[in-house]
Amino acid sequence: MTEKLPLTAGKLSQRPQHMAVSVVGDNTDLSQADISRELEALRQENQQLKQEVCDRTATVDQLKQQIARLEQQSEEHTAALRESNDSLIEEIVERQQADVALRAAHDQLQAILDAVPGIVSWISADLRYLGVNRHLASTFNLPAEAFIGQDIGFLHTSNEFNTFVKDFFAADQQDAYREISAYVGGSKRRFLIVAQKYNQGHAAFTVGIDISQRNEAEEALRKAEAKYRNIFENIVEGIFQTTADGQYLSANPALARIYGYSSPEEMMANLTSIQQQLYVKPLRREEFIQALLLQGEVKNFESEIYRKDGSVIWISENARAVRDETGTLLYFEGTVEDITERKEAQAALQRANEELEQRVTRRTAALTDSNQRLLGEIRERQRVERALRDSEAELRALFAAMTDVITVFDAEGHYLNMVATNSELLYSPDTERIGKTVYEVLPPYQATLFMRHIHQALNTGRAVRLMYSLPIGEWTGQNPTNGEVAADDFEKTAWYSAIVSPLPGNRAIWVARDITQRRRADIALQRAEEKYRSIFENVAEGILQVTPEGKFLSANPALADMLGYSSPAELMGQVSDINRLYVDPELRRQMVERLHSQPEGITGFESQVYRADGEIIWVSENSRVVRDNYGEVLYYEGTAADITQRKQAEDALQESQRALATLLGNLAGMAYRRLCNDERILDFVSDGCFELTGYHPEDLIHQSKLSFGSLVHPEDHGYVGTYLEAARLEKRSFEMIYRIITASGQEKWVLEKGIWVWDEAEEPVAIEGFVTDITDRKRVEEALKAEQEESERLLLNILPQPIAEELKREQKSIAYRFDEVTILFADIVNFTGLSSAVSPAELVDTLNQVFSTFDRLAEKHGLEKIKTIGDAYMVVGGLPQQMTRHAEAVAQMALDMQQAISLFKRSDDNSPFNLRIGMDTGPVVAGVIGMKKFSYDLWGDAVNVASRMESQGQPNRIQVTANLYEQLKDSYQFERRGIIDVKGKGLMTTYWLLGQK
Repeated sequence: MTEKLPLTAGKLSQRPQHMAVSVVGDNTDLSQADISRELEALRQENQQLKQEVCDRTATVDQLKQQIARLEQQSEEHTAALRESNDSLIEEIVERQQADVALRAAHDQLQAILDAVPGIVSWISADLRYLGVNRHLASTFNLPAEAFIGQDIGFLHTSNEFNTFVKDFFAADQQDAYREISAYVGGSKRRFLIVAQKYNQGHAAFTVGIDISQRNEAEEALRKAEAKYRNIFENIVEGIFQTTADGQYLSANPALARIYGYSSPEEMMANLTSIQQQLYVKPLRREEFIQALLLQGEVKNFESEIYRKDGSVIWISENARAVRDETGTLLYFEGTVEDITERKEAQAALQRANEELEQRVTRRTAALTDSNQRLLGEIRERQRVERALRDSEAELRALFAAMTDVITVFDAEGHYLNMVATNSELLYSPDTERIGKTVYEVLPPYQATLFMRHIHQALNTGRAVRLMYSLPIGEWTGQNPTNGEVAADDFEKTAWYSAIVSPLPGNRAIWVARDITQRRRADIALQRAEEKYRSIFENVAEGILQVTPEGKFLSANPALADMLGYSSPAELMGQVSDINRLYVDPELRRQMVERLHSQPEGITGFESQVYRADGEIIWVSENSRVVRDNYGEVLYYEGTAADITQRKQAEDALQESQRALATLLGNLAGMAYRRLCNDERILDFVSDGCFELTGYHPEDLIHQSKLSFGSLVHPEDHGYVGTYLEAARLEKRSFEMIYRIITASGQEKWVLEKGIWVWDEAEEPVAIEGFVTDITDRKRVEEALKAEQEESERLLLNILPQPIAEELKREQKSIAYRFDEVTILFADIVNFTGLSSAVSPAELVDTLNQVFSTFDRLAEKHGLEKIKTIGDAYMVVGGLPQQMTRHAEAVAQMALDMQQAISLFKRSDDNSPFNLRIGMDTGPVVAGVIGMKKFSYDLWGDAVNVASRMESQGQPNRIQVTANLYEQLKDSYQFERRGIIDVKGKGLMTTYWLLGQK
């Protein structure tokens, strides 16, 4: 319409001029008809011009209306932008408040980390410090800033720490811990280091606790306990403590075993009256007590006593009376030795092995590790620090990147227009999107979300708020259709907050702001608060904050539980003054004074406190003073740990050392400690040394006169040295028997039991053990061994060795089935006639020579002699040890027996002996029969047939069955005898064995 107006005006200006020229120039030639036509044409053009003027007026009206609408739209857009700006201001205020809250959480967490009595650091994956706490910096006399960016090994204090961190980053695990050594101020210290990864494994948080003093205390405790406990548990003598009226106070395992009980507890529960239940002659107990009361001690007091099973044994007692400082009798204590073997040597031979096995036992005591309860706390503190660092980084990024995108959509979701406030947006304006629908640009999930909120705004005529996520980068249609993402997946997703408002013309304006960084900060803050609260609520140690007046500001559940309260609220409600918890309030005052004089705080302050139920426990506190900017004390804060068990263990150790030192003086043997230096000198020897060796302890300690090694019998030196070296290489305890030469020249057999003691570097530092005299026992053992060897030799004369071994192991019937063996029967022809012609001695001697020859042949061919009956000999192949060629072995023995018998002559007429042999092969049953005289024999059809082959054979010939012939025909020569009538079997075809092919 606007373009047509100039054209119409042109016609108006040209047409009159043309008409004027025509009239003036050719007036005479125009007819009336021409003029009429011209006038008609002018009237038509005039009419057309009027119409065009009307059209132009209508167009101008339309333009005015459009201008009015544009002005209204501009006002609406301005109002939307103002609303968006107000929302932005609100979010800035919210972010400022979040920043303040985050900084407060950071300060609170930093205060807790500074109060932790350990070194804290966070390290990047390239092994450089990102930061350290105040305790770590002060430990090495450096400011905390000096660590940042440095390689973790720049101080050159611990290669173990460097290796641990390097290995930790190289591994897949998220947390780990290890004990390491480090040099601090020139001295070597031990630390427990716990590490936890964060930031997708690109950094780690480490906490170290100095455990040097604890390790030293534990090592001292372990060495002392092991030293005395090993002696107490492994000595062969019984040790006891009893009351004067005959009640046991304590006993060791050896005493229980001597009396026939499985444990000291069982013995003490059953023996309630020692005089009446234990002693065969109760008067001996009275004599024993009278001697102790008069003399103070007794030695080698011998009595007969009943064991648990009712048997009677002899014992020898060494004991003393223990009195208090006023001389009042407390109890009797001493040792018991079973001397039954010495008293009844002959009767003890059969029981020696059982008693030795019962008397030789040992127990291994293990120390428990008290550090495990700290690990939970350290891991939680790591996670708090990691979340704090992430939160700070996210907040900085949040304030550096705030964006807005404005888009106009129609009701079908077409992009009509896009405006961005930042050209660096992930979703920047793109001309190719104009005209496209949201389904062509966005993933299906987000496209549906956009359409739902556009329709909601258009249908309700009101603005709609929403928060949504978009994948980073352009949507290609190849991405997963499910657009839902994890709340913290910021690598692949951007988050937006949007306001959708309706516009005229069924359109909607979409104002979106990038809130990715704000969302990340919110999540980090939430996690930091959760992890801080988790540390506070779940740490194993008590955490507290107390005012200078002694009122609790805060306490965690661990502290409430330690003090016997059900919750922190109950603790803080019932305890208005912390000083009342202390058994000695003066100690609390001293601790507060030290806090004010030591700005860095105090650690390991030990005191006794009352629990809610009145029980007294020991606690160890780590505390510091918290001041305001003006130096005024705000409160005291720190941690507390229950160390009651450690204190009890220390008291128990002192009592154990006293008791064991007393017992060592009464042992019938020598306890010792030998150093593993070049001289291998004895560092400790008990008083039993003199009775054992004839030398006083001072003669052996520090090799003042001679070494214990010089007492070892010369023939046993090599054995002792080799056995000790093997125990050292295998890192095990040892037990050996050898001889010594006493001061009087007497030779004694001794039993030595001991262990190697190792330092932290796995180097041997000493040998600790006990040596006791076993000369009497050795004599008994040797006598028993000789008798056993004689019994075994006799047993092997009547049974095969495997059967004899099995018979010794199990007292039950022994019988086995063998699927195939070869049996041989041999008989000396007319030997009975010889018995009437020669003397019995000559007869037996001749028969013994023949059968001994056959025995050697059986041994040569690996066969088993079963028995001899008169002048008959039975041997079998294939049992009790299976053999694959038993038929060949028995056949060869039969041929060898024929040759061997030809060497013997009859003494009555000097004629040769004739031998009749029969053989068969097949299954048999073999077993031992008899109660007093054992016999190993065979049963089965093959046994009967082999016997018939011999009895129905011919002199100097070997008769075999057809079955055996089939097995041997390829290797041996045979002659067919034919069919014979075999007793009990009927007609059978048999063969004569002639020799090998």
